[in-house]
Amino acid sequence: MVEMAIPIKLRIILGVNNSQRLTLQDGIPDTVGELQQHIKSQCGVETPFRLQFMDAEFGNEFTNLTSVSEIQDKGTLKLIFDSASSDLPGGPPPPPPYSTVIPQSIDESQCSSGSANDTDILSTPESSSSRSSGWPVFFRVPRFPYDCELQLNKANAAFKENGTLLDPDMRLKTAILESLAEEIVQYKVYPSDRDFDEVAEALVESHPCLKEPGSATGYGGWKVSLKYKLANYRRKLKRLGCPEVELNSLTNKPVDKCSPAFSVKKPRRAEVNYCPTFPASETAESLEKMRETLASEANKRNNEETVAALMEKTFAHRRQEVIRDAPLIAFFKGRWPALFCERELTAEFRRITTVSLLSKFFSNIDAQSSKLMRVFGKKGGAQGRRITRIMVPITQTDSIDVKRECILKALCVYLNEEPENLWKEYMDTESSEAAMRDTTFGIYVIRKEGAEPDDGPEEVGIILEGVEVLAELRNVPQAVAMLLALVYSLNLSYPPELKYTFEALQKIIMELDGNRLSRKNQALKTLLARY
Repeated sequence: MVEMAIPIKLRIILGVNNSQRLTLQDGIPDTVGELQQHIKSQCGVETPFRLQFMDAEFGNEFTNLTSVSEIQDKGTLKLIFDSASSDLPGGPPPPPPYSTVIPQSIDESQCSSGSANDTDILSTPESSSSRSSGWPVFFRVPRFPYDCELQLNKANAAFKENGTLLDPDMRLKTAILESLAEEIVQYKVYPSDRDFDEVAEALVESHPCLKEPGSATGYGGWKVSLKYKLANYRRKLKRLGCPEVELNSLTNKPVDKCSPAFSVKKPRRAEVNYCPTFPASETAESLEKMRETLASEANKRNNEETVAALMEKTFAHRRQEVIRDAPLIAFFKGRWPALFCERELTAEFRRITTVSLLSKFFSNIDAQSSKLMRVFGKKGGAQGRRITRIMVPITQTDSIDVKRECILKALCVYLNEEPENLWKEYMDTESSEAAMRDTTFGIYVIRKEGAEPDDGPEEVGIILEGVEVLAELRNVPQAVAMLLALVYSLNLSYPPELKYTFEALQKIIMELDGNRLSRKNQALKTLLARY
């Protein structure tokens, strides 16, 4: 008889005021390395770290973990993010999120059950101003000027010895704030309030001598000072022509609503490259000529590589047009016809978010499918009965596309939204044409009358503002992924009647800005974490 492993739970300390529960269904791993892999997977940690455990023999002080034998159920582990190249506090700054990456293609046929390509393009030598990573899971405090580091070193030693706090003079405080501001704008020009919390918290954790007496958090004053410093830093960026700041200047706002707070355009869905600058040596005029060439090349056959290269070079021009002008879909499709295909939409999504769309979308749906089905199974009442009916086709076929479609439809119902607002099904093309003309946002699916669950749809496409923007898609799950790509590429808002469904797709499935959830989706995420 095989002995079943007993699941254990651990408390993982990720930082100051930041901890997470870790569940090991198969019990304690055999090695510390395997345990680290579980932590990386469940806690979303990418930065290298070592582990410490709470040692009861030494008054519950944290000690380096060298063997899994020290771990007990409901024990506490702490992540230590080391700097291997510096003895100064704070360590070296992380690799800059601006980088040059050679374009390459990723075959995603195994993920999307078709021949889809999710082009892996971040930036080329012509567009090296694009960011290559989003806001870090753990903000790393940059290295300050050498004399400031020496002063902080000395003050940290005094704090460790007798708890003496440092009252920084104006020069030191200015140097710290300027260095932090320069580091922040590598990721965001408009940080959120939570982002400021993370930066200020990381500062006093790296340099405990800078904690503020009388502050509930120990860093409240630093947070306020950082906000003012970032506001001043944005003014500097505006003078230098940074488009992400310049588009919010008063000169670009309506005369009757000329207020700094009116309609601020900034990333709201974890966009990394929201409004990038033009490539070096390029101007609006040169990029417009390149766009005209691109429109011509898009009509040629077997020309995907040339089109992909031109799309990459014109990314900033296209993105600024989308953000600044918010053009109608029909007009924008006429100007940028090459964008409206699966290959280029997935590439555009990756340029904006630095995340591969299809691979992550399908792999995470498949990984969460059993958990979602268990959560759905607990739902009672009319919703529960409706979800049960929706899930019936899964028992009638082994098709992965059918399973994904049922889960997406059940997700809408679970979140009190109507799947029919996301995609509508028709039995023939003629009856669908009139309805399609009136559709402002959604997917159409045409099926044969009497089709079985494992019979694929005759046609799947996407309609925006009454315009068919994509057609000949293979299945509904692929269409949902493409619709998400269109939302990002065209800077569209989520429809109010589907806001919770799209929030779940973005933050739970795609894990973009997954720490800021509505109550409804936070409850769903909590339930998923229990299974």
